[in-house]
Amino acid sequence: MVQKIDHVVIAVHDLNEGMAQYEKTFGLKASRTDERPADGFKSAYYDLPGGGFVEIIQPTDATGPVAKGLAARGEGVYLMALAVEDIESEVAAMRQRGVRLIGDPGPGQPINRVVFVHPRETKGVLVQLIQRKAGT
Repeated sequence: MVQKIDHVVIAVHDLNEGMAQYEKTFGLKASRTDERPADGFKSAYYDLPGGGFVEIIQPTDATGPVAKGLAARGEGVYLMALAVEDIESEVAAMRQRGVRLIGDPGPGQPINRVVFVHPRETKGVLVQLIQRKAGT
């Protein structure tokens, strides 16, 4: 079962410019920054007082999914992550309902990373399913 919105990811062309705009607009300061070369982006995280966070990302690999999404749709919401109680059962139920998934290892296989709901299933929004361990 979906529990809450865990985080929202915003794609931008220039991370420093995006950070400056979000900090000016919302009065927030980045809690951390990160670069993930294997995933093709760098990011800044803004933890929210009520829980969850906003992540701003800039592609670092012109051939990666973030760069492709940015080229196709422009700057803005890249994905919404939903926290689920039990990712294994949630994905199994979605499979049964015929929901198109990205990163699904298939029935009987453990989910090692994350699973996404294809944007065609959600009116154009890439949705990440995430199960947080207690305390994270």
